[in-house]
Amino acid sequence: MVNVAREIEAQLPQELLELVRAAGELAADKGQSLYLVGGAVRDLFLGRPNLDLDLVLEGDAPSLARELAKLRGGKVVAHPHFGTATISQGTISLDLVTARSETYAKSGALPAVKPGTIQDDLLRRDFTINAMAAHLDPVRFGELVDPYGGKGDLDR
Repeated sequence: MVNVAREIEAQLPQELLELVRAAGELAADKGQSLYLVGGAVRDLFLGRPNLDLDLVLEGDAPSLARELAKLRGGKVVAHPHFGTATISQGTISLDLVTARSETYAKSGALPAVKPGTIQDDLLRRDFTINAMAAHLDPVRFGELVDPYGGKGDLDR
């Protein structure tokens, strides 16, 4: 099993790492799973700094963001209709989104969106190398979720 915990710890500034860990712990305490996703995971493998972090929650992301801000003294801008929130603490910020699935009635139509799993959420992404995630809960911190073979594609 591939684990990127060391890369996360090495590449994130301490203040941001602490906020990410706190978010993962809070989600786990609520029985929910939180993941680092997309370009940030890809860039861990490439050794590129990336402080534009996107987190996906299998649960209500705006609610988790509000609780996290209350615990850590941050500020939240939430968009509950879209299942998204941004938490800011000092000079750092995190984007949290609710995992979702999308279905299209026909080509070119707007999608029907509903809460989903991390696999559903990753399936919506543009390329396999952006469809990877890393667990953020304390027990599996950094464990890679790669249902579409993004790591292999990145290695090629």
